[in-house]
Amino acid sequence: MSIEAINWCKTKTCNTPSTKLVLVWLANYADQDHSCFPSEKHLAELCGISDRQVRRCIDWLEKNDLLTKQRRFGTSNRYFLNVDTHVLMVRTRASTYTKDKINNKKGGKNALAG
Repeated sequence: MSIEAINWCKTKTCNTPSTKLVLVWLANYADQDHSCFPSEKHLAELCGISDRQVRRCIDWLEKNDLLTKQRRFGTSNRYFLNVDTHVLMVRTRASTYTKDKINNKKGGKNALAG
């Protein structure tokens, strides 16, 4: 699950609620590279819509540059969400730790250090 992808899809506007729901489920399944490969049938069951409606939603998302579809034969397609990674800023535990170490070296007091 990619929290970054889910937060990204919240800001996107879609043509129908079904399309938005498909986008949210794709974001939910996305890995750290923002790619996933659920079947259209599985997405249809999750969203409560037909397989054909899922295909229409994915086509709309692809035409509006929200995702890229990689066709794979004999298995489900792979979807790459076009997440704006350069816009998103994630504060990681390592960056917080590094910032605290710098403050301690400058004489700053870290409340978590005890």
